Amino acid sequence: MTRYLVATASAATTEAACEYLNEKLDDDDSVYVLTVDVPDERDDSQAALDTAQVSLADVGEVRTIRRSGTPGREIVAFVRENEIEEIIMGPARGGGISTIGSTTREVLTNVDKPVFVLPADRP
Repeated sequence: MTRYLVATASAATTEAACEYLNEKLDDDDSVYVLTVDVPDERDDSQAALDTAQVSLADVGEVRTIRRSGTPGREIVAFVRENEIEEIIMGPARGGGISTIGSTTREVLTNVDKPVFVLPADRP
């Protein structure tokens, strides 16, 4: 059994993560989909959670979680609290092709688990 975390703030990131996971998941795997609400920032977190429920409906166990706070800190804490074995996330919110955002950087710096950074959308 493997525990995966999809850290997302958008339906597009969730959809890409689900495509990646659909090829990897076994029936006994668990997928946690985490969004972090940041005050005064617009996102489509609910759409991200809904996308995961639909896209991963036929594979393993899927749990959606919504937290508030600083995304990097919340993701790192969640990984530690839940013994996550692999993290899947986007490079940056609204970033370009070569952008690694502060949240992704914080996660990469503070966890000792594999982090799969999804490719940014190409223009």
